[in-house]
Amino acid sequence: MARTVPVIATEAPGNYLTAALWMAQTAAIGNWVLGSGSNGPPRFRGYASTAQSISDATWTALTIDTEVYDSDGGHSTTTNTSRYTVQVAGTYLITGTAAFAANATGNRAVRLAVNGTAIIGSFDKTLPATATHSSSRLSVAQAVCAVGDYIEVYGYQNSGAALNTSTGTDVAPSLSTQWFAG
Repeated sequence: MARTVPVIATEAPGNYLTAALWMAQTAAIGNWVLGSGSNGPPRFRGYASTAQSISDATWTALTIDTEVYDSDGGHSTTTNTSRYTVQVAGTYLITGTAAFAANATGNRAVRLAVNGTAIIGSFDKTLPATATHSSSRLSVAQAVCAVGDYIEVYGYQNSGAALNTSTGTDVAPSLSTQWFAG
């Protein structure tokens, strides 16, 4: 679905800019920026509320089963739940988090991907947390996407065995997308 960015009126000879016109147009721009209505920038935010088992030493697309907002219906909580499918072409700011249950062995990592291919520069790794604290990694990247491309966040761990994701109130796998240029 194409978007139309509102344009503020300019005063031209013989054209008087009224207060009503000015207010209507500034309101339209405010609504655009804030994503109000169907003409705002496409945006999505979701997170995992259910733990997911991540195999040892395997990049795994993380399940996003809860939506905070989805302006264009690009995510499903029943089919391909790890994916946000782009509905409006453009450049997106993508943020993803991988969160793992407490385990003191191995490393934890996160990366972002478009159509299953890692976005260059989106990889982030850390040493493990302690046996009593979960660990979380954050990745932020930009990507130019076409309609139908899908965006995912991947998690990785090498503790020597499968390890669950963490789904606490402040630590959980998450994915956010924000369109910012056509």
